[in-house]
Amino acid sequence: MTGPDWLHFDAVAMRDGIARHEIDGPALVDAALTRAKDMQNVLNPFVSIREDAARLEAQAAQAALKRGATLGPLHGVPVVLKDMTPTQGDVWTEGSRLFDGRAATHDALIAARLKVAGAIVIGKTTTPEFAWSGRTDSPLWGVTRNPWNADYSAGGSSGGTAVAVATGCAPLGEGSDMGGSIRIPASACNLIGLKPSWGRVPFDGAANRFDPLAHWGPLARSCRDAALFLDVVQGRNNADIAGAPPPVAFLEGLGAPVTGCRVALSVDLGCYAVEPAIAENLRATAERLRARGVIVDDVSLKFPAEATATWDREWAVWLAFNYGDAAAGREEMLSPDVRRLIEIGRRVSALELRAGEWVRTRMAHALQPVLERYDALLCPTLARDVPPAEGAYASPPLDAAGRLRETTMTGMFNLLPRLPVLSVPSGFAPSGLPTGMQIVGRPGADLRVLQIGQLLGPCEMPEFPSGARTFEDGAAPPC
Repeated sequence: MTGPDWLHFDAVAMRDGIARHEIDGPALVDAALTRAKDMQNVLNPFVSIREDAARLEAQAAQAALKRGATLGPLHGVPVVLKDMTPTQGDVWTEGSRLFDGRAATHDALIAARLKVAGAIVIGKTTTPEFAWSGRTDSPLWGVTRNPWNADYSAGGSSGGTAVAVATGCAPLGEGSDMGGSIRIPASACNLIGLKPSWGRVPFDGAANRFDPLAHWGPLARSCRDAALFLDVVQGRNNADIAGAPPPVAFLEGLGAPVTGCRVALSVDLGCYAVEPAIAENLRATAERLRARGVIVDDVSLKFPAEATATWDREWAVWLAFNYGDAAAGREEMLSPDVRRLIEIGRRVSALELRAGEWVRTRMAHALQPVLERYDALLCPTLARDVPPAEGAYASPPLDAAGRLRETTMTGMFNLLPRLPVLSVPSGFAPSGLPTGMQIVGRPGADLRVLQIGQLLGPCEMPEFPSGARTFEDGAAPPC
């Protein structure tokens, strides 16, 4: 079996193959780097490809294997990390001209933990400026395109990571999620994407360690890879001021039976206008869960539509708080949208900001009785197709019934940060673009949402560039 064939394995299969000397680690990394360069030429998922460093690290990993060293849970496995996340010595621009040419002087905690586990970082991936958008289009690095149809966006803000994983550059990638930035590109690119419960993965990606919007999590082609990712990166750290829930053995617990599992289904959360094909795919995916023994009930859920405006306001404040000083006097270097949002954030009063707590409370009151009765809630990830890769991108006004016609249905759940939310593929729209389903769990129940997602089977890969659509024979199926 050759190096390019290995790229269709998931991370668990790669790791096991390397440990058994069935996969040549340096050849695997060479194949991943070649694929990354090919994808960069057509889809633009990378801000940097670590050719020399990754090859040296792969050779060192191979030498450690030969001398019988203790192996980490990701020993020799290629991974990618987002340009929002500092990794020592690598490009770290956060997608902005403000930081053009900057290199990181330290590893973020998540990067350090992945490296200690033996992962080989093959590249840093694109993000819109400061991760602000659900479409990955940076003023510094340009447009990142969807591997299923390059005329469309890969989603955002972790769009580069999603493209790299979907096209086989790496089986596993890191993303950040403050309003859906993992789940949106997961849906757009037909992947698994998890926003863990708040604190599960300590977040030191910004000066403010207490911000409840902020999460780090995995993009993967299998639920077991997402579980492995959490095994590696979860848990308290001395620098973790906010605290973390107790560790869970995710990969070990993934295969536990889900006998008696009950899930609720809401197509529209009571306030979204959802395209019929997406609603149909959601129900078809729910039927697949029923066929695996899961009890699925429709529920009437009424989230306040103003929750999206609450998130918008808090996001503008976050941008102003974290980047306003750096941009002062250099605002012309920012994209117009980011400049506008920072200006909005600077004008928000403390009372306006705290008013969001009333909206969170109404959401919690609506959802609490559902999650008391059910293990999870099912709903779409996106209410409509991802937007084109280029051109104007704005949410239409409310429909005649007063429902939101926004693309994303993700940001509301960042307002309830203790809830883990997993996006899984749900099928394809008439446009040929993938659709996704969110599995929203009880506070801290990250393992349960992964167990439910695992029942849905493998993630298809796009017919690009090799034509392979699923994992090669011999690799354990994803999910």
